[in-house]
Amino acid sequence: MTERELTGRMYELLSPEINRERGRLYLELFDKHVLRLNMSKNELDSAKVYGEYPTRLIEGHTRYIDLVIITNKRFIPIEVKKGDDYSEQDNQCRDYWLEAAEYHKQHALSEPPVLYYLTPEGDSPSRESAGDFGFPDTSNFIRSDKIDAVAFCSEVFSWIADCEDNPPKDISQKNHLERVRIEIDKMIKSTDSQRQVEGIMWKFFTALDNCFDESFCKKYRLKRGGNKRMEIGDCYTYKRYIDRFFGTAFSWPSICLQCTDVKLDDDKELWFRVGCYNGRYSYLDESLAFCAGFMVFSNEIKEGLYKEAEIKRLLNGRNILPQKIIDEYDKQFNGLVGRTDLHDTRGKLIYFTDVDRTLRQFKNPEDIDNAVDSVMTEIKQLLRIVSE
Repeated sequence: MTERELTGRMYELLSPEINRERGRLYLELFDKHVLRLNMSKNELDSAKVYGEYPTRLIEGHTRYIDLVIITNKRFIPIEVKKGDDYSEQDNQCRDYWLEAAEYHKQHALSEPPVLYYLTPEGDSPSRESAGDFGFPDTSNFIRSDKIDAVAFCSEVFSWIADCEDNPPKDISQKNHLERVRIEIDKMIKSTDSQRQVEGIMWKFFTALDNCFDESFCKKYRLKRGGNKRMEIGDCYTYKRYIDRFFGTAFSWPSICLQCTDVKLDDDKELWFRVGCYNGRYSYLDESLAFCAGFMVFSNEIKEGLYKEAEIKRLLNGRNILPQKIIDEYDKQFNGLVGRTDLHDTRGKLIYFTDVDRTLRQFKNPEDIDNAVDSVMTEIKQLLRIVSE
């Protein structure tokens, strides 16, 4: 199936006008798993889906956006890339976002625009395509408040699985659904052993997440978030990133909790973050061990801050974190202040990137439960430095 054919099948599944039996439901599920905008019933009822939408507001020649969803609150462009070689024109993604922004302005829509960039494994667009939406001091990071990298192997896989649990009776739409699922299956390149590790990660992160209950958060003055895009808890959430952990794209599955008693600049927050990095950006000075630490998050750019000078300006002399761990932060890209590598019950570090090691380390559910208990002991020790 070509990229255009795949996009066409998705359009026919999502459009309530074409897929009268299940389109409205599939659109709601698409919002739940892929867009994560928590659209209201009223907004979903207002939605119209367009395939190969012609740009009307960008100066110069007409370009066609693969998929567009327009509601009474938003213009949502979706750029789809199926293969491994993503050919793009200069400023292509930036121009699509500007098309959305201009549409929002002309129609007085209330929500800020975002372009969804959909690839097999969650890669970001090139800097040439993203234009000035990339951070000036890195070659790969793109502002996620402007462009959100989503993946067939994670978000869309979850969407299509939910759709298959609610199959249409219409034979044509049923065939579209099956063909899209088959194409997504082809994009999943992880080995059987890697899939086993992904399963272990799901169980590990879920058990750990359950430990951060209401009483725990109250004791350590933390705040949980929801699953809406860019809320606390959504940034690099493990629920999105485990399924792309062994792919080619950046992945840092995490659990993030806001430190509620900490006051920084108006648009900055201090987060407590637990997770691991898959090592896909060679220039990041970042250990691959499972770890915890504190991160300064910017609401302006919807990203964690990494620069040493910026972090120290916000934290130095504020009695927020011990000065010793602030002074020790000197790595531009890891972003975690007070980074602490975490261990299993035998005192061994946890490296989910090492498949063989992980399969030996977690042979049964008891190994996972014991490791989570050990990790929680270390986490509580670390959290005491901001709660006392």
